[in-house]
Amino acid sequence: MLHVRFAETNGALIVTPLVRRLDAETAPDFRTTVGAAAAGRRLVVVSLSHVRAVDASGLAALVSVLQRLGPGGELRLAHAEPRVLALLASTHLDELFPSFDDATSALLA
Repeated sequence: MLHVRFAETNGALIVTPLVRRLDAETAPDFRTTVGAAAAGRRLVVVSLSHVRAVDASGLAALVSVLQRLGPGGELRLAHAEPRVLALLASTHLDELFPSFDDATSALLA
């Protein structure tokens, strides 16, 4: 089961999944819950401060959420673990999901 915290700052949605893994078990709920909240938005920041691992299902869920954003919408990541960043780089998804040290930096970029 996915637990997630939502916050809004200047029209941007900040999403913090409160799980250790974004994987086959949690990704479907992430896609549904976060996708609905993100629909039509211009900026969504996903804080991975609690997430230690992401698998292919988690990556697919992030792509799905990105597709729900409004025209020109952007999904940015914050607090990603080095191995999550390495996975993004190896799949070239780092080009779709800019990553920042923290949510504040992601909002200001």
